[in-house]
Amino acid sequence: MSDEQKDTALYDFDDEAKKSGWSNFPDGVLQRNGVMMGDLTDEQEAAAMKVMEAALSKKGYEQLVEIREADDYLASAEDSGGTTSPRPTPTGTPGGETGGGPGGGTGGGPGTVSFGSQYYYISFFGQPSKNKQFMVQFGGHHAAYNITYAGKNVSISPTLTGVEPMEFDWEEKFCKPLEDKRSSTMAAIQSLSESRLADAEIDGSFDDLLLGPGNDGPFPEPEGVLVSSLGKKQRAKVTAMLAAWIDDLDEKAGGGGASKQLLAKYVSEYDKTYIGWSGGTTIDNVNTYVRLDGPSAWIEFSNQPADEDPGVHQHTIFRDETADYGWN
Repeated sequence: MSDEQKDTALYDFDDEAKKSGWSNFPDGVLQRNGVMMGDLTDEQEAAAMKVMEAALSKKGYEQLVEIREADDYLASAEDSGGTTSPRPTPTGTPGGETGGGPGGGTGGGPGTVSFGSQYYYISFFGQPSKNKQFMVQFGGHHAAYNITYAGKNVSISPTLTGVEPMEFDWEEKFCKPLEDKRSSTMAAIQSLSESRLADAEIDGSFDDLLLGPGNDGPFPEPEGVLVSSLGKKQRAKVTAMLAAWIDDLDEKAGGGGASKQLLAKYVSEYDKTYIGWSGGTTIDNVNTYVRLDGPSAWIEFSNQPADEDPGVHQHTIFRDETADYGWN
């Protein structure tokens, strides 16, 4: 990067901008931290994506690539006269996800929102180091990665992933990002018996993430059923659900084994971890909302309205209550 770009991309580790400069919104609703991919040369963008390729597993990196391709798909749909319907506004975040019609479009500039892989940003909080704490922040519409390193310790909290549409063809490739998260979450919640499903229902309704962008807590009192009270096969499905998020982290992170260590930690806390749902428990129900809430791990899976069949897309978030934006 040039010196000017470095000034834009590099923040002090404790700068509060790290908590406010990320979102699930398309570009134009909120000013993200760092430098935009579309403002980089091809060589610079390749270097930036090498950072994310190193930070994420092969599966996790492919997911990021396809989330960005979904944005190119949306931009192409709008440029050809399609529309993207308004979505509910996440708690604590200004505006709403809109496209087409007044204030929509892909042209950038005041009063517009912009879809496309070029509208993703990278920033660093703290100087990258082998032993001191620093964070890589990367994101755009439907993706926000906050990955903190401190020697062999690694945190991916908070990480937001979403996608619209759920499945699409792009440049001779069939894409279905978040499929592992969809299938494992539905398998976990649908494994509950009718009586346990009733016990697991969370009070209230949720039209988006509770602890999404702009709302870092406090974490609510746990609701649902204890994972430790479930049968062995049901617990295995919950573990598979957890792994769908944790396995996005590079297998070599923290000197190797960080993702396995994190998953083992979260599984060891099943006696204080709850799984619950609200609105629905099927992937085609726009009201489906599933939550995993432990002493450390927090996952929300929220269906959202969409234009294309089956009329839903997803917002998801992973947090670690003990390592949100790093460690104190």
